[in-house]
Amino acid sequence: MELQVMILDDEYIILDGLCSFPWSDYGYQVAATAKNGLEGLEKLEHIKPDLILTDVRMPGMDGLDFAERAHEMYPDTVIVILTGYDSFAYAQKAITIGVKEYLLKPIDYEELKNMAARLAEEIHAKKDEQQEVRDLQKYFNQSVPELRSKFAGNLLYGRIQGKGVVQEQAKSLKLTIEKYIVCVGRKVVGEKQLHEGDKWIEEFACINIFEEIFNNYNIQVLSDYNTATAEYNFILLFAKEEENQKCMDLALQACGKIQEEVERYLKAYMNFGISDISEDEYQANAQYRKAQKACRQCIYLGANIILKYEDLQYEEQKDFVITPGERMHFMMTLFQESFEKAEDELRQLFAKAPEDGEAVKFAAMDLLFGCMKFPYTCAVDSEIHNKNWNFSVLQDGVKRISQCETTEEVLTCMFNLFGTLIKQNTEGSDERNQKLVQSILSYIEKNFATDISMDDLTEKFHVSRTYISRLLKKYAGKSFLEYLTDVRFKHVEKLIADDRYKQYEIAEMVGYKDFGYYIKVFKKRYGITPNEFRKHI
Repeated sequence: MELQVMILDDEYIILDGLCSFPWSDYGYQVAATAKNGLEGLEKLEHIKPDLILTDVRMPGMDGLDFAERAHEMYPDTVIVILTGYDSFAYAQKAITIGVKEYLLKPIDYEELKNMAARLAEEIHAKKDEQQEVRDLQKYFNQSVPELRSKFAGNLLYGRIQGKGVVQEQAKSLKLTIEKYIVCVGRKVVGEKQLHEGDKWIEEFACINIFEEIFNNYNIQVLSDYNTATAEYNFILLFAKEEENQKCMDLALQACGKIQEEVERYLKAYMNFGISDISEDEYQANAQYRKAQKACRQCIYLGANIILKYEDLQYEEQKDFVITPGERMHFMMTLFQESFEKAEDELRQLFAKAPEDGEAVKFAAMDLLFGCMKFPYTCAVDSEIHNKNWNFSVLQDGVKRISQCETTEEVLTCMFNLFGTLIKQNTEGSDERNQKLVQSILSYIEKNFATDISMDDLTEKFHVSRTYISRLLKKYAGKSFLEYLTDVRFKHVEKLIADDRYKQYEIAEMVGYKDFGYYIKVFKKRYGITPNEFRKHI
């Protein structure tokens, strides 16, 4: 598509000359002309030029004022000032109002040609970039429902670590979580049975119908379906200023309406558990567990039951849970950062625990088991898999944790256990690292003649580029590129001494596809050309 050009000049000869310029050769067409800024503004409203060339001194409105207005209207339009005055003041003002550059009169056509070609390339590049952004935005907008559902699941199941991360993700999805209720529903199958292959279609349809019903009650909803438990999970969002009782009433009414529709069309029943009202989005996992507990209690009460967590008729058992997100973050800190930092994080995790140790023992055991398993599942190739693990840490840990009476005792026990675990994990790490480095170096020496890269090493050895670089620097004293170059040029020296191959053949044989680059590296390494090097052998 041709780029649109607008030209402004009050001198007919210059205006005509600029219009006669072979714009089409550079992918442009002249879309409009004007003799002053006012006329230009009128025409600017009807076209959106990609490039504007404007004189400075014109009657009515000068070029700089016009350029300023044009830039306000179309910030992406490239503006070039034409002036007979090589004035710093003009240039300075032009820059402040967004002018790309300026040409001096009389115009040098060679300079104009160069400028037209260069600006066309820049404009097309910017348009391509903007189109990519629009395409990404379009793709993102199309994916928002799915992303919101995934966000809801991660929030409910406690997979997100940190309140700041929750807020950041919610903001990116244009969600405001000020006040909410978690609702868990489970369908009690009635007379109408579906074929196994049709169940997923039904669940998908149900989610959409349930969301529509919630929306009819002016409730914004985030939905998730848990295939493992066959439960529908909803986060019902309300404005902060909405009265709590009204929020709960709307949730109950909407759930009642869903029960009616399920019974009418699916010949089935629906039980619902409803959490407390919360304003802390990071407590969604805790509220989810409450709603789930209430929903599962419905089994003993019948069908088409809606049960609020606050109405459960038993003494509430003290509950302490470390979410999957918190657990994973702690393990990453423990094994990849410092033990001191992990201790601080562990204290923060247990700060919300009740003093009674009984409520935290299972969470502590679960965390210990996860940390015991973590290095094994993250092992590089078979180096760590072959290590004999001391499982007595786990066995002894479970026994010691079970004997604790208070949370503080559990915490002290955990510090000791994790200290032992870290010591066990780091024992022999130097030997393992040396073995890994030797494997990497051997791989380089076997594959130096290919187009080998750091990405190949990361894929082969399942470790990051940064980690490989650190290991090579520490144990080999060289970077990947330095070692690869050394290996290649050891073979280069042998091939030159053999005197059977041309230089471009040698370059290809050692992995250099670009002969010019091979010569450049050779001269930098030896200070002379390959042919001169051959003479000295």
